[in-house]
Amino acid sequence: MAGRTIPWSILSTVTACRRLRSARMTGDFFGKTFAYGAAWRFNRAPQDFMRSAIFLTFLFTAGLAVGKPPAGFGTPDVEITLGTKHGQMRFDKEALAVPPGAKVKILLKNTCEMLHNWVLVKGGTADRDRVSGKALQLGAQSMVKHFVPEDPAIVASSQIAMPGKDVEVYFVAPKEEGDYPYVCTLPGHAFTMVGVMAVSKNPQQALNRLNKARPQVRAQQALLVTDKPLLQRAFVQNSPARSICVGLPGGVNYLFDAEACTVQYGWTGAFLDVGPDRKGRGGRHCKILGQRFEVGARGALKVGDAKPVFQGYSRLGAPAFYYSMGGASVKQTITLHAGLADGALKRGLQYAFKVNGAEGLVEFRVDPARVVAEASAGKWNGDKSLLTLSAKEAAEFNVTILPKN
Repeated sequence: MAGRTIPWSILSTVTACRRLRSARMTGDFFGKTFAYGAAWRFNRAPQDFMRSAIFLTFLFTAGLAVGKPPAGFGTPDVEITLGTKHGQMRFDKEALAVPPGAKVKILLKNTCEMLHNWVLVKGGTADRDRVSGKALQLGAQSMVKHFVPEDPAIVASSQIAMPGKDVEVYFVAPKEEGDYPYVCTLPGHAFTMVGVMAVSKNPQQALNRLNKARPQVRAQQALLVTDKPLLQRAFVQNSPARSICVGLPGGVNYLFDAEACTVQYGWTGAFLDVGPDRKGRGGRHCKILGQRFEVGARGALKVGDAKPVFQGYSRLGAPAFYYSMGGASVKQTITLHAGLADGALKRGLQYAFKVNGAEGLVEFRVDPARVVAEASAGKWNGDKSLLTLSAKEAAEFNVTILPKN
């Protein structure tokens, strides 16, 4: 072979293969990073996210296509730039307006570290929530389909916008005037990343109407939850004296009772008004801001007949609470959970338990009339009010709670 010239076609093929291999290695790295990061964020196994990670490999191999105008679309009549609020899981514009039948271009600029999309729906909030709920059921196809399910109510949708990237959406606005909700359908985003596009012959008038109708939080000193959980010890109206309030990204909050070592209730929306406690001489009860929901259990975890003794908490990542029950030690981590309850999309909580040193059975109780509960281990009784686990099963298990009302 010495002195022989290698044909250019072979060199080109080898070079292309090397580039493809490099892209796949890069994609594999980011895909696995996504899987392990998502597993840490949602307290689940990395394997649960590996299929989605495979799609990230595809992104780096083939590249993420930016939406292009359909053939014959021509020049858009309306161009709108829609951004994201960093760490808040909200669009920077929650009210838009376009004329009926207009050719519309939406430029979705993702300026935060999470993935987002944009889906426009005809109908009301029930239709929007149905579409968001169906997106949660896509399973292994979720990333491939950009978390956009098949539904006749969908008017237009974007591809996934990667962190720091833009995507474009081209569509013709409906001819029928009215308010059309839009939403980001990625898991946990659909509760706060919402807005309304008005289709009106007078877009500016419609836009003014939507902006005036937006609810305003009226609080003297409202604590704002951004991209990390916020923990606040506080005296809250009609709540235990040793209350610890936690606000989670995604618009879900809960109150942990350090005396009973259990979650007392949760609420959706804004977090906490601490103004009464900090204004003037202070000392008055703080107020929750949002819609309260029951978790269907108080003092839910039982290890024999032992009473819980609070040991403290950790702020690292998702807040974790530590307590003992007799000779057993318990670590409980609480995160956001979204899913379907009685056919409706709901926000609730996921409890991740680690129970060490238990002798005999461990029990977890809920009220099935108030919540839909599922567990990763153990056995439920007939009406799903009592979960029983062996000491081995209780070493690490999860329970998800979704309110029925």
